[in-house]
Amino acid sequence: MGASFGTPPQLPDIELKGKTIIVTGANTGIGYETAKTLAQLGSKVILACRSEEKANQAIQRMKEEHIQERSSEKDAKIIIKADELDVEFMPLDLGSLASTVTFAKEYKAKGYSLHVLLCNAGMAWGPDEPTADGFEIHFQVNYLSHFLLILHLLPVLKATGNDTRIVLISSLMHRFSKWDPHDMQCFNERDKMTVYGTTKLYQIMQMFSLARRLAGSKVSVFSVHPGVVATEINSREDQPVTRSTKIFLWATKSLRMMRNPFDGALTGLHAAANPVYDGKTALYFESSKPQSLTALPRDEAKQEILWNYTLDCLKEYVTEEMLNVV
Repeated sequence: MGASFGTPPQLPDIELKGKTIIVTGANTGIGYETAKTLAQLGSKVILACRSEEKANQAIQRMKEEHIQERSSEKDAKIIIKADELDVEFMPLDLGSLASTVTFAKEYKAKGYSLHVLLCNAGMAWGPDEPTADGFEIHFQVNYLSHFLLILHLLPVLKATGNDTRIVLISSLMHRFSKWDPHDMQCFNERDKMTVYGTTKLYQIMQMFSLARRLAGSKVSVFSVHPGVVATEINSREDQPVTRSTKIFLWATKSLRMMRNPFDGALTGLHAAANPVYDGKTALYFESSKPQSLTALPRDEAKQEILWNYTLDCLKEYVTEEMLNVV
């Protein structure tokens, strides 16, 4: 299944000039390092974030680090291609389906192409209260809103040209999920790590469902386990997690088994930009390489149950015309 710890293989010499990429949740952690690196490789990067203030602070920090890394090769983690970073904030609140649709409409109105849609934003250990749309919050933020975003932006991905990619940042925690067709959103599940893992299972199942429907379209779909990464999602001391999860997080920190955010971003960067994967699809990555999966996420019948359930959840936001594009 591939190692979860250690440093993944580094990126090859890549140039992305002329490409446009969206990274959700790009103001911190893995998303920040992903967005900065893709911009340093020459692409235009849209930081799709909920907070304009935090996104602008991230952009300023990216530009300062870029200047330093360009002036000192020892500080650079990649072969930098860009003289200046082309990064732009656009508001996206994945806790709101209306915000997700608005983002897609505003992106289309700008007339930008789209070479990579990198669905990175996520949450764990969120509140018990549902979103304003009435959905379990992890289900909506990690999975449902990204699904809606993909459907709305598929026409742009298809029109952009050869080798456009959708990258879903999943997690090894998909192995600690549950499949319950009577409780698809895990409203009745009290263990937040199981809830989180189930949303990550859904992302992988979505990859297979999309890849089947997009066969021959030259749009690739990948999912990624970034490793256990020292980011905000694992840093809170008041997380209402199970004893076993607390022991796991303590052990990975104490044994220095957690990756830093850049090393955590590497696997998603390979999926998003490494030309060796041109023309491939439905690959699950760990430690920067495709790996095998257990039977549950590969179960096509269950994938179709999830697909139909998801469309029912989104029936007010999805049209038949949109589904004809898939």
